[in-house]
Amino acid sequence: MGIDINVETWGPAVLAIGSAGVAVWAAISARSQADSAKRQAKSAEVQAEAARDSAATAQRQALAAEEQLALARRQFQAELVARDESDGPEFRVDGGLWHCIDEQYAEIPIKLLSGKPLDAVVISVAGQPDVRGFVGRIGGGWDGMQTSITRRDFAPGAASTLVLMLEWKASMPLNVRLDFECHEGAGGSRTWHRSYSSQVNKPPEQPATSGFRRRPFGGR
Repeated sequence: MGIDINVETWGPAVLAIGSAGVAVWAAISARSQADSAKRQAKSAEVQAEAARDSAATAQRQALAAEEQLALARRQFQAELVARDESDGPEFRVDGGLWHCIDEQYAEIPIKLLSGKPLDAVVISVAGQPDVRGFVGRIGGGWDGMQTSITRRDFAPGAASTLVLMLEWKASMPLNVRLDFECHEGAGGSRTWHRSYSSQVNKPPEQPATSGFRRRPFGGR
């Protein structure tokens, strides 16, 4: 007994089944492509994160290198300063001796003990109310008085005596501050600054002798 197939009846059904199959395959293909795109996006995100981590690591390494370089520079500068200071001058400043001849004066001996030879030493007593300034000699009065003086060609062992005129009302003992600005000699260009203090004292009282009387304090 044969099967009677009605083409007019089954034809649309077959077409419908075929269309459905194509739609299913298209859906499966689209889903596969979507999954592949997601995987690619995830991979790209992972790569981007790795790139960000790599950039952050490189930045940290660059900052660490800059800090190491800055530290090396500071250490080098500190070594230069320490070397310059070790080459710098050291003075001995003795106590001052008081004199009174119409005005009050003080003699202060100084001596360069060590350091590089100096082309010039500028010594200042500015800003001290009981000190008028440097003068050429005791009893010389105001002539040539100045608040700073310069001693030239000072090498270790060199000595000098500074003469100062004091205020007539200054009381003893008196601490005098001496600020030194020292310029390197022998073609050098370095400059050092030093500050010292000298205490000026009256000499011990001498017994009075006949026909001699010390002038009044301050000469006034």
